[in-house]
Amino acid sequence: MPDDDPHPRARVCLLCTCGLPGSGKSTLARGIAERALASGDVSRVHVVTFDDVERDARVDAVAAGTIVDAHGFDAKVWRDSRRTAFARIDAHLLAAGIDDTHPSTDEHRHHHRELIIADDNFYYASMRYQAHQLARHRGAAHVQLYADVAPELAYARNAAREPSERVPRAAFDRMANALEPPDRHKRSFEDATVVTSTMGKALEEDADGSTDAVSSTWSSVWRAWGTAPTAPMTAQERTAVRDAGRAANATSAIHALDLRSRRALGECVRRCDGAARADASAALNAARKEMLDAAREKTAGPRGGVTSEGGDETDAVLDEDALELAAFVMQREDAFAQLCEDFAPIAVDAGDDGT
Repeated sequence: MPDDDPHPRARVCLLCTCGLPGSGKSTLARGIAERALASGDVSRVHVVTFDDVERDARVDAVAAGTIVDAHGFDAKVWRDSRRTAFARIDAHLLAAGIDDTHPSTDEHRHHHRELIIADDNFYYASMRYQAHQLARHRGAAHVQLYADVAPELAYARNAAREPSERVPRAAFDRMANALEPPDRHKRSFEDATVVTSTMGKALEEDADGSTDAVSSTWSSVWRAWGTAPTAPMTAQERTAVRDAGRAANATSAIHALDLRSRRALGECVRRCDGAARADASAALNAARKEMLDAAREKTAGPRGGVTSEGGDETDAVLDEDALELAAFVMQREDAFAQLCEDFAPIAVDAGDDGT
């Protein structure tokens, strides 16, 4: 990296992947990590893979007897693993010496850039905003990498994985229906977004990170790596922003759940035999109403949140209410999808055993 590079950049960048399981984002993340180091653009790269954190958490929970299924969705495991993953990202940001309260005194280290990659689906915009807040809180640049791959291609690749690595069909469909692609026109914090749809066949042919797809994508990320977002908000500003957005986020989440469950119900009824349609329609409509009522009740009344005093600094950035609501919706929607599957199983592709 030339010292006279005219492009203004923060010394540290948080790069967040976004996309469906099987979209190639994890392969690309590993390739970018290698390419960024090989190019000399950065001196250090850290990759935090959310799936690995959650997988370890599930194994620990099974060993402790708190859950019985190491592969099914568990709201508490999901929430706890995301806290752990974000805590690891925050630790890397702090270790880089960019926190205003812990300035680096090593001049040599100050001139070397670091890249931190958050490898996750990040399919809700609210999830990506949490990462943006953390980057802003620590003074790092924030770039998003969206793997824009057709759902049918992503699912085919997901189905070809080892059973322990495969996302179940119901969970995959839920994520595909819930995916909110980055949109800089709707959300200003997503302005620094790199979109790629070339990470399928090319990456599979050359998994060592030396493909043209990796090179071109890293070049795009490097160009998008700018200055840090605006100065970190004060505790009072964070509280005001969180309170202002909480009601809107809850309304949006329930509206999206309403649309997705309505579509899932309709598709299930269409798959049913004529004689079973009436029973399926009645049972699913009742279950859908109960699910939506429970979600509305979950968002009603005073919200707990995290106070701005006396708590962990990462928790002050992460909105615990958003995590709680997302986990609740995912768990209930998985149960509704299973009910639909019980009435009218979805045909699976060859080689996909549905596990």
